[in-house]
Amino acid sequence: MNLKKMTAALFIAGAALCSAAEVYDLSRIEDWAKKSPLKVHGNGILRATGRVSLFSAKIYPYDAKKTYTFKGMYRQLPGSDSNIFRIGFLPLDKDKKLIEYYTSHPNIATETVLVKAAAATDNFIVIKDGKKWNKSGLVAYNTKPDRSDLPNKNIIRQVPKTIEQTAEGWKITFARPIGIAIPAGTGIRQHYQGGRFRFAGNGTGGQVLSNMQFKMMDPGMKYFQVIVVSGANGIKPGEQIPVIEMRKPRIEVTE
Repeated sequence: MNLKKMTAALFIAGAALCSAAEVYDLSRIEDWAKKSPLKVHGNGILRATGRVSLFSAKIYPYDAKKTYTFKGMYRQLPGSDSNIFRIGFLPLDKDKKLIEYYTSHPNIATETVLVKAAAATDNFIVIKDGKKWNKSGLVAYNTKPDRSDLPNKNIIRQVPKTIEQTAEGWKITFARPIGIAIPAGTGIRQHYQGGRFRFAGNGTGGQVLSNMQFKMMDPGMKYFQVIVVSGANGIKPGEQIPVIEMRKPRIEVTE
């Protein structure tokens, strides 16, 4: 091989190494939590029967600059078409603690400030602008308009009972005392409620899922744990018992 060809071959080999994906292997029973109901079903297939939630044994690092893709085959058989299975993850912070949905998913249209100091014994707050507020969102305080406060754990764990405009401002009333003193001028907004899991893919009985990408859904996410849920809607009388199958499941991480 002459020098030019050798140089080209080395360049190609180096480029291939640089672009090679990092792989988080989930293809063995031991890659899942110890009490997992998974069993080996031959030819690289893992299988579990019934309504199950499967968690990876490991917690994996997360880099917001990278792309994460669920590879392999995921399906639920036979199952009912009304009964879904889901593939996703639990978002974790730098301390490997769960990032709750309501701490990191703001309703940005509700961003405002408190116009009157609130006492812990008050069952209401008075805000500058409540036109976009609703009766389904929780309330976060010590917020910042650029959302650099996220994930924000300063949450009034109640939804508004009434929302009314008054001479002082918009009065937001709750069923119980708010339980925390908040000074006037404090940033405040509503946050959406949601479940613990973030899903990259959903399917019904017979569907095959693969190549499901996900990127950061929660500010402050530094780690994640894989979750696979089968029979998510429960199993009604007379329905077939669903079986979740995963063939060579893994996550590929690319730049």
